[in-house]
Amino acid sequence: MSEAWNAAGYIASSRYRLAVCEYLDDNGSGLPSRIASDTGLAQPHVSRALSELRDKEIVELLVPESQQKGRLYGLTELGSAAHKKVAIDQLGEISVVERAEFPSTNIVAELTDAYGGHLRGLVWCESDQTWVHFTSEELTEDYDIDTLKTLVSTLTNGEPIDNSVGDSPAGDVQFVAYGLEDALVVRVQVSTETELLVSVELDFDKSITELAASCQDILLSAPLEGRVN
Repeated sequence: MSEAWNAAGYIASSRYRLAVCEYLDDNGSGLPSRIASDTGLAQPHVSRALSELRDKEIVELLVPESQQKGRLYGLTELGSAAHKKVAIDQLGEISVVERAEFPSTNIVAELTDAYGGHLRGLVWCESDQTWVHFTSEELTEDYDIDTLKTLVSTLTNGEPIDNSVGDSPAGDVQFVAYGLEDALVVRVQVSTETELLVSVELDFDKSITELAASCQDILLSAPLEGRVN
């Protein structure tokens, strides 16, 4: 997984970080007060986003650190590359659903049983519709639909996966893993038109490869149980 794709996911997972990066990409540089004024965001949100982005080396301070006024910021080389990878409005309809409405209730149940408190959520992506299931109400409240749509679009438009679950030999599942701000996300190609994203906590202490293989085994045994029509 390239550093730029991880950074793109980090940008896409916050509407404030995304707005700041869009502004800097369009304008070349910006003062926090000007960014806030032009984007309509509260300055504390802009300042926090700049601090977070700077910590990830996505944004850099363009004036000496000692300068307290006129603190001008711009995208780093990594930030510019990452922002170009952010996919906006690439998805069709997106719905946050309960377990019973998820396209494969079987995979929700089995991954919940296997990984318990580490599991944050699952996303089932088809060409014209996407279903998102969070494992807790608190997580549901963390993401507005626009931010969620941008994040999922970015991750599913990331580095290609060579084989779908149905084409992968047993024990040879193909997947891509992303490191976000507060989660790890594993992306598995279910078929030519369907992908699965599985989000787990950053302190996940199991093998990511085993998690991807578990997804493959579950999908091959009951790929569309509970399918939404």
